[in-house]
Amino acid sequence: MARSSFEPVKDMKALRKTLERDAFTNAAFINRIYNNDEKFKCYSDGIRFLAIKLKGGDVIFGGEWARARLPFDLLPKEGFFVSCAPPAAIRLLKSHYKFKGEWPCWTYTRKKGFGKGPWDKLTRLKPGDAPLVAKHWRLDDKPEPYIRSRIRKYESACVRVGGKLRAWGGLHWEAGGAANMGFAHTMARHRRKGYATLVTKAMVNKIVARGNTPMMYVFKTNKASQKLCEGVGFKRVGEATWALVGRRKKAKKARTK
Repeated sequence: MARSSFEPVKDMKALRKTLERDAFTNAAFINRIYNNDEKFKCYSDGIRFLAIKLKGGDVIFGGEWARARLPFDLLPKEGFFVSCAPPAAIRLLKSHYKFKGEWPCWTYTRKKGFGKGPWDKLTRLKPGDAPLVAKHWRLDDKPEPYIRSRIRKYESACVRVGGKLRAWGGLHWEAGGAANMGFAHTMARHRRKGYATLVTKAMVNKIVARGNTPMMYVFKTNKASQKLCEGVGFKRVGEATWALVGRRKKAKKARTK
């Protein structure tokens, strides 16, 4: 197997400065590498960036992967999970690997706040709300500890009626000037009351007040959330995919006459 042109990153501070030149595009990469306790080995060829988790095999792609070659010598041999990969990286992977599952998302953002309104009166979630919120968010192996950590660390907003939670939303992370909104939910019996819009506007105002840009990843299959985003002025600006990648495909043998 030919050795790739990727080299281990020795100066992580310099890497961050490079990533922040296009901070919005690389925000998820920046978050995983610099805002968490996870340990990654990072590589770069000067244009593209690759991070491989030391335990677990997660792989993160950063930079521009169009017309690139995959560094097969660095990628895990027995399959791996890809987090928030750009379309060009996904196309490359699909041409060489079998996919066991994929979750493509649209990327939405809104740069301006909403001004003052009733949404600004919404209170934050409390750590004690984590069990209920986690019950309605299943995108992590241990959703309750994860949700509790997000509530404690970042902004959130919720609608309570008679002291009971009816709708809520929070942040997964802040990185590179971007704030990733998520785990929003409205209890089934309380939908179509405008609660989701109130929570969204409250979150946007809180994020903008901190000098960050609100953004969210919405599954391409989730038409209701897409409609909500676009209805309150979010713009679709790109896409990203989470995927479970299997083994590499066998090379096709050349036909002989």
